[in-house]
Amino acid sequence: MRDLITNFPSQIEESITISNGIKIELDRTITNIIICGLGGSGIGGEIVKTWFKNSASLPIEVCHSYDLPKYASKTSLIIACSYSGNTEETLSTLDQAILVNAYIIGITSGGKLEGIITEIGMPIVKVPGGLPPRSALAYPLIQLVKVLSLVLSSSDKVMTHLTTFPEFLRAHQSETIQIAEEILSNSGSNNILFYSEDQFEPVGLRACQQMNENSKELAFRNVIPEMNHNEIVGWAEAPENIFTVFLRSNLEHPKNRHRIDITHEVISQKTAKHMTIQAVGDNLVHQTLYFIHILDWVSLIRAEHKKIDVEEVRVIDYLKKQLAQG
Repeated sequence: MRDLITNFPSQIEESITISNGIKIELDRTITNIIICGLGGSGIGGEIVKTWFKNSASLPIEVCHSYDLPKYASKTSLIIACSYSGNTEETLSTLDQAILVNAYIIGITSGGKLEGIITEIGMPIVKVPGGLPPRSALAYPLIQLVKVLSLVLSSSDKVMTHLTTFPEFLRAHQSETIQIAEEILSNSGSNNILFYSEDQFEPVGLRACQQMNENSKELAFRNVIPEMNHNEIVGWAEAPENIFTVFLRSNLEHPKNRHRIDITHEVISQKTAKHMTIQAVGDNLVHQTLYFIHILDWVSLIRAEHKKIDVEEVRVIDYLKKQLAQG
């Protein structure tokens, strides 16, 4: 896992090369886009939805469930994303997409998903397999960016920013590890709560997923401005076992910047268990992935400190076994 995190820049470069081979010839007008995926295969959908929010001419939804929304139809683009190709929720949405005659694109390393999409003659993007899905983020993520760029005929600069990110990250990698170690030094054994502006919501979600799977512990997140309307009241009594990390950016909306400043002040009056990370980079793509890389290191180094097997996910294996038995 340490090698996989270290080699994230190379994985991005390989993923870009794979994406250059994607060809899509739509045979209909598309009115909406639904990305279907769970866990490490689904987080890419949440990230690209945020990246394309201000440029997409069509609504983009991410489905993390067994069922497509009722509006899914022949004019929907359904992107079935399953790294293993065997995620049962994604296969369920794929069956429904076929029933409504949607235009379907698959992103996978193989499995049942590859077989089904090959059989129905829809486009499929193959990525290298054999990794824990959470450590293969770049593979589905960049294929999703390329598919959306093609389908939306977008002039968005997301892919350009991705192309420049590997060298950017290599220049900052020792810094990201140092920040991760600082977070862990300050947080001690406390569970971590991540706060950010809403455009970085996928970062908080990814961070919690990584803490869950790699570190084998609970983690929490919320976004501003939403938490200002509810959760901030919960700070009337500061929790004893929570360490708060604020994710800050020079891209914040001016109103949200002020909100986060005030929120930080409120929490600082209740507890000393907090710190702030400032994003590096001049665009949302670089800043998002910079944060993600730091927090991947946090989850790994925490696991190393606890001397636990970072790749072990026995409880998920148990869950799948019980589900298979009905």
